[in-house]
Formats: sequence, structure tokens, C-alpha cells
Amino acid sequence: MKRSMLLLAASLHACSSFTLPRPRPTAALARHQRSLRVYAAAVAQPPDPPSSGPLTLKFGSKTINFTGLWFLTSMTVWVIALYPLVLFAALLSRLFDPAQRRPMDFMVWLWARCSMLTCLYRPKVSGREHLPPRGTPVLYVPNHCSYLDILTLSAFMPRPFKYISKIEILRIPFIGWAMRFAGHVALRRSDRRSQLETFKAAVASLEAGNSVVAFAEGTRSLDGRLKKFKRGPFKMATAAGVDVQPVALRDLHKWHPPSALMPLAVPRGVELAVLPPVKTDGKSADDVMAECQAAVDAALPAWQQSAK
Repeated sequence: MKRSMLLLAASLHACSSFTLPRPRPTAALARHQRSLRVYAAAVAQPPDPPSSGPLTLKFGSKTINFTGLWFLTSMTVWVIALYPLVLFAALLSRLFDPAQRRPMDFMVWLWARCSMLTCLYRPKVSGREHLPPRGTPVLYVPNHCSYLDILTLSAFMPRPFKYISKIEILRIPFIGWAMRFAGHVALRRSDRRSQLETFKAAVASLEAGNSVVAFAEGTRSLDGRLKKFKRGPFKMATAAGVDVQPVALRDLHKWHPPSALMPLAVPRGVELAVLPPVKTDGKSADDVMAECQAAVDAALPAWQQSAK
């Protein structure tokens, strides 16, 4: 018996010390690995913008082509056609719904929707199941690349909301005036006091039951890649006690690059992705900001993700 146990122990020791030789990578495997590296580098590169076409006009550093003129004409015609209804909705909002101004929210949605559908632009909208119940305010945080982001959100986001918008936008005739009637929050960057007023106005709007859109990057991304978020919007959400809803606008930048006054072509393959909400209860603004930044970044295509 003892001899058998010794033989078994010796056998186990021999097996444990035996190692298979490591296989050498074949030429096919090496080629496959190189192909994967090339592919990963390619998808991380921004796609080329569409051609401007033969009819292109230049205004300073900006250009506009036939498609851009189509978009501009559509928006102008629809805002003029709808303006009598806009003024009526503004009166109704002032008299009967001064806190939320839902009639004006509807008119802003109707103008943007009609303008974009006239131009045959309709993005895919995903993640509707993540939207809050109707009447529940949240802070929407999308990535920001161009003016087309605003039209996309205004026309196709399935919930009403207010923008935190530069004061210059709210001064644009007709369109900016309508945003003022609707109670959108003006952002003035001139001094600290003006920024504090914007903060208070945004928190008050959230507490009144309005959802608010804030571009947390602070400005447009010139190359389409996600920029680092700023703390301000997330401090608004924690102060108002509302959740934050990250939103990813996928593959929109290439259709309206910084050099173009309007879109260069009718956007195709664009997706408005509503992501799961980020709770703010018991969290600091920095923690909420980090969660939202990671969520939006992961939902974007490789070429739009923040530079690592």
C-alpha cells in the first residue's frame, strides 16, 4: 500500500512538472491580428464630410450649399407660417400656464418637426424605455457638435423640455423670440453674477416641473469627439433633486461640420439614443458628472469618443 502511494505521488509530481510547448503564432494569425489593429484605428477616425456640391456660397469662414439653403428655407417658411399660432400659444401660456408653458413647448416642437421632415431628415430614436414618466422633470445631457443637435432634439425627443441656451440664440428673430416665450433659460457668459442668475433660473425651472437640456461640454466639439463635461449642469440637477438623463447623438457631426452654416447633406444613419438615467440621490455633482460622461462616451461610435 505504501509503495502504491509513493508511485502515485511520483506520477502526480511528473504530471505537474510537465508543460506543453507554447504554440508559435502562425502567419495567418499574425495577419489577422494586424488586420484587427488596422480596423480599430480606422473606425476611430472621423468619417469624411459629404461633398458640398457645385452650388456653394461662402459667408466669411462659413459655407452653405443647396441642401443648406433647403434647410434654411424650410425653417424660415415654417416659422413664418406658424407665427400667428405661436403668438396665440404664448398668450395662453402666459395666462394659464406661466410655470411650464406647455402650449409654447408644443409650438416649438411643431416648428422643428415640420422643418426637419420637410427636409426629409428623420433620425432613429432609441432608448424610449429609459424616458421618465410624463410630467417628471429630468436634466437631459447630450453631446454637442452643431446647431443641428438643437433641431434634432427639438423635433424628435419624445418629451417637452427647455434649453439652457446662449443669450445670442434667444435674440434671433422669430425662432429666438419663440424660445423666450416658451421659457427657455438664457445663458450669459459675461460675468460670474450672470452665470449665477442662469444657475438659479435653471434650478427654478426644474423645480417647477420642467425638464431641461444642458450641453455639459460647455461649447460645441469642433471635431465631433466628446469633450470633458463641466460641473455646472450637474450641480443644477443635485440642487433641484432631479435625475440626469444622458443622451448620445450618434454620427451627426459629419453632416454639419464647423465650416458649414447649415447641413451639407440630408443626414443619414443618425441616432438619438436615450440612455438609462443617473440617479442623483445621495451623490455629489462630481460623481453624477463622471457617471454621465462615461455613459455618453460609451454610447458614441469610436470616432466620437473622447480622446484617451
